[in-house]
Amino acid sequence: MLTEVGCSDLDDFPNSLYIARKVLNLQDNFQKFVACPNCHKLYQKKEVEDFQMGETRAIMKCQHIEFPNSKARRLRQCQASLSERTLANNDIKTKSILVFPFAGIRQQLIALYNRPGFENSLRHWINRPSFDDI
Repeated sequence: MLTEVGCSDLDDFPNSLYIARKVLNLQDNFQKFVACPNCHKLYQKKEVEDFQMGETRAIMKCQHIEFPNSKARRLRQCQASLSERTLANNDIKTKSILVFPFAGIRQQLIALYNRPGFENSLRHWINRPSFDDI
């Protein structure tokens, strides 16, 4: 699309998303967890992708037990697959089925406070018009 526009100012525009992220200094500040597709229990992504049984890489199953202290229900694990096998460059790897991105509250507050005029907008309600008869 930028080529069709033909503006000479766009000659220095990055060719790829990787270069655009690097030039604009965009960072991915999300923590990533693997979520079970059935019960939604969260696991560390590295733990799921590097799971091994013995010496061989295997697919990790969910180990969540719903209501573990209940005597009326039998204890049974969810046992849903958390990843699937993929073939990349003649190497078998495991890829998470469901990824849950999470941004911490500290990072979110820093992002809010770094917005221009944010602190003034927090005090905006003080200067609102007040009506004596309401």
